[in-house]
Amino acid sequence: MKRKFFIDFDNTIIDTTNAFCAVYNELYCDHPNFKTAEPDQVKVYNFSDECPLVTNVEEIFTHPLFFQFAEFINHNTYETLEKLNNKYQLIVCSIGWPKNLAYKARWLEEKLPFIKDYVLISNPTCKMNKSIVNMEGAIFLDDIPSNLYSSNAERKILFGKRYIWNKEWDGEWVRSWSEVEGRFL
Repeated sequence: MKRKFFIDFDNTIIDTTNAFCAVYNELYCDHPNFKTAEPDQVKVYNFSDECPLVTNVEEIFTHPLFFQFAEFINHNTYETLEKLNNKYQLIVCSIGWPKNLAYKARWLEEKLPFIKDYVLISNPTCKMNKSIVNMEGAIFLDDIPSNLYSSNAERKILFGKRYIWNKEWDGEWVRSWSEVEGRFL
């Protein structure tokens, strides 16, 4: 039996920041106070620094354009996940709104057909906590420290660049899928 490997979706598998800014730029470009959102300038988790005209992030995350703009976060994400799938039972674990989760499931089916297991948590307040999922004995990769802290996973790894919202994490950290591949394959 393969060891379970839970993987977050947003800003772990896909580049959520780029997709969010792209949708914002598309939807708000005609607004009189519009300024182009630059993904590499995002410093806060709700994108309000680069996307100030958005009053509710759900509007962007549940918009069909979001998943049209969604791309893998690293150039080798797909290949690394495919290799990991041969050694581990991959399980995508993500929080969102019902409409957003439906889009995520469709995106996963199309882009990562070899991953068959998902835990999609409907959480209208989007409280970042995945304690509802039993990850005992598993590996867990996520970009949000509160998701990792709340988990009972055996091995918890933060994914991605250092930001204001994750800088307090003092555990294991990988910055790219190349690092994931180096540690687990």
